[in-house]
Amino acid sequence: MSLINKTKEFTIISDVITSKSNIIDIGCSDGSLIEYLKLNNNVVARGMEIDQSKIRTCLSKGISVVEGDADTDLFDYPDNLFDYSILTYTLQATKNPKVVLEQLVRIAGKAIVSFPNFGHWSIAMSLFFNREMPVNSTLDYSWYETPNLHFCTINDFINLCEGLNIKIEKKADLRKSVFKEFKGKSLYDSYFSESGLFLISKK
Repeated sequence: MSLINKTKEFTIISDVITSKSNIIDIGCSDGSLIEYLKLNNNVVARGMEIDQSKIRTCLSKGISVVEGDADTDLFDYPDNLFDYSILTYTLQATKNPKVVLEQLVRIAGKAIVSFPNFGHWSIAMSLFFNREMPVNSTLDYSWYETPNLHFCTINDFINLCEGLNIKIEKKADLRKSVFKEFKGKSLYDSYFSESGLFLISKK
């Protein structure tokens, strides 16, 4: 998990999660989000992470974590085991985002998903003027070493949810650090939001 602004986005996520919920953070990295939610929301939480060094960091903090891959290991969990499943800045690095999204809303009543918006104006401008894939604070890998496999825009994500019969309940307004009711595609968001952060559920 590589959050653009941990303080801001942790707060947004925390505000939408009910106290004492049962959650799973998939691609939990060093467990920072789990720590935040345990402190502020008193959640029962576990993590899933593929990187051994990050797993060791989580364990050193006393965080319950299992080694796992979002593409293959979510199938092992029964339906509605969790209140919330969380996948932050990992969807674009999965081999099959469609299947991962379906699993997120199967194993939990609600899912929180975030990803970099590859439709952001700065990316379009970099491609237009420099003819090169951008490297910046949000996308800090060169094209030949990036873990990102699927370059998704906010509108792409919305279209995919519609195709999978997944309900988008809320969309984060990162400028105001709040979740708002989802009212459809926004031209402003598609161009000016560096990332998408959504609360989704199965219809």
